[in-house]
Amino acid sequence: MVKGKKTLRKRNPKDYFFKKKLMLMLPLIIILIIANLTFEQHDKNEEQIQLKTVRILVYNGSGTSSNCILQIENCIEESNSQNFISGVKFTCNTSNRINNQSLSGYDVLIMPGSSEGYDYLDNDDIEVDDLKSFIASGKGFIGICAGAYSGAEYYGNRISGWGIAPHVISYYSLETGNLTINITESGNQLWGYNGSKVISHINGPAMRTSGGQAVTFAVYGDENTSYEGSAAVVGDYYGDGRTVLSGVHPELEPQDSEMLAYLILWAYNGTLNTNTTT
Repeated sequence: MVKGKKTLRKRNPKDYFFKKKLMLMLPLIIILIIANLTFEQHDKNEEQIQLKTVRILVYNGSGTSSNCILQIENCIEESNSQNFISGVKFTCNTSNRINNQSLSGYDVLIMPGSSEGYDYLDNDDIEVDDLKSFIASGKGFIGICAGAYSGAEYYGNRISGWGIAPHVISYYSLETGNLTINITESGNQLWGYNGSKVISHINGPAMRTSGGQAVTFAVYGDENTSYEGSAAVVGDYYGDGRTVLSGVHPELEPQDSEMLAYLILWAYNGTLNTNTTT
């Protein structure tokens, strides 16, 4: 019986050295994969740490405009969904009373436009001393239209406001409809753009700043009004806190959610680094 010959396969030296090299490198590859996963998790943890939550309370008690409140909430929701301010998340609740209890745990209070009058000065649902203490402790305030009249030092015929914008005087500007505002240099630094924009106006105040560190973000730009050049959006300081007064409605059509978002941010803490990524 003739035995068949075994066919010997010649081993390729290149294959041998490649496999040997691969086996030597395998532990290093595993280490690199583990390290990469570790760094990714570290980056995620860093992002979670950097994310700022700004807690907003909107007054919805007597005299307020339900549409203004609804649209403010829509602006805040859009700001979060569109990530207008990187690294910042807004939360929003409403309260029909303003006092120490309702303000507890919040960073910024928004007083919206009114459906009944020009101010909230005689509103029994608002504890003014508690409101002042809230801002003076380092919190933020945004007053839109009626809220702006109320927050000024004086308005109209020298009516005393709450004085939480102690270097601002408001004057009646009794016109309704969309109008033009011009962005100032301070507004350019805040919003990142200049020039003019059309915005909603419903009898909101024209304002003048006097002394202190008050800043004007935008002025009225319509030539056919008696208050052309007067401040439309201002910021001021009260104690350790910040106050924004707006005679115009960024929350109404033509809506500008990003404009409102940056006003909230300024009132909350103007030194917050908005370049943080999430």
